[in-house]
Amino acid sequence: MDHPIRLDELDLNHILLWMPHWLGDVVFVLPTVQAIRACRPDVRITAVAHPPAHEFLRHHPALDSVIKIPFSPKDGFWSACQFARGLRKYQFDLAVVFPNSFRSTVLAWLSGANIRIGYPTEGRGFLLTHPVAKRKDSKSVHAIDYYSGIVSCLGIDRVEKTFDPVVSKEEVEQQAEWLLQQGIAPGDLLVAVQPGASKPEKRWHMERFGILCQSLIKQRGAKILLLGSAAEAELIEQVRQYCPREHSLLVAGQNMQEVLALLKNCTLLIANDSGLMNLAAMVGTPLVALFGPGSPKTTDPCIEPAKKEIVTRNFSCSPCRHNFFKECKPSPHNKPFCIEDISVQDVSEAVDRLLVRIQTG
Repeated sequence: MDHPIRLDELDLNHILLWMPHWLGDVVFVLPTVQAIRACRPDVRITAVAHPPAHEFLRHHPALDSVIKIPFSPKDGFWSACQFARGLRKYQFDLAVVFPNSFRSTVLAWLSGANIRIGYPTEGRGFLLTHPVAKRKDSKSVHAIDYYSGIVSCLGIDRVEKTFDPVVSKEEVEQQAEWLLQQGIAPGDLLVAVQPGASKPEKRWHMERFGILCQSLIKQRGAKILLLGSAAEAELIEQVRQYCPREHSLLVAGQNMQEVLALLKNCTLLIANDSGLMNLAAMVGTPLVALFGPGSPKTTDPCIEPAKKEIVTRNFSCSPCRHNFFKECKPSPHNKPFCIEDISVQDVSEAVDRLLVRIQTG
């Protein structure tokens, strides 16, 4: 780092926050976003974010505006550069680059921000005016702490692991009314289930999700809310085949803000290690999280311990480097054994423990 600067002393009008690509990482960045806002309530703060994160970020009280990134990481670099150059009209004074990629730093540089801070990963330090030395424990520290380390050069030494509300009471009530129209009453045991994940290797078996849902319906009279993106509709349908239609509801591809309001109406969520898992924690929905290749140490959902159950297997190769089947052998079902070895009974018992705490708390 060239020299330390203090955010509370800088002459600023507009701050750019370049958000991470993955939903879970966006959630982990939010405590740092809130710390920046607390330090500088007087400046305008704009987040640049990929869909669908932009949908709920627009409701975050720490942000004045959100710009949706109109391209994916797979799109051509030239279109990305054109977008970044178009940001110059906003006259950003400071850019905080949360992603580790070289590309994101080039785009922040093209935005015209005079001060650019971030970790100097992928040889991008020369594009940052204030590169921040990467933590020595970066591979083992929780993601919230990893991202908060970026703003240490701004004099922000403490970041609270809390989340400002992004869902209004009216939005929650609106979704409660919609659920009622679908035959789900406020007093019902409503269990949200998210069988998808960013990589197939992180997904628990669909039939195991189905058997678990079947058991919850038979033994507890639960109503099942199956959640996922539009691209995951086929996966969700595989799980729904195990559920009577009158006890299950499929929601795929809904607006992210509506999904968060739905989660606020749920008793709990059962999910793979995924962005939705972290979004549920963000809004305070109790959850059972299934960790296979992922590491609970670094991406543990940020919610009070009484509201979560983590189901995982401690393999010697953890934390995984995601070089699937090069550093580990696949199961007969072509899954890593760390997710393969999680049984229906394991998850069912975790649900039971969580429900006891919910019902007695």
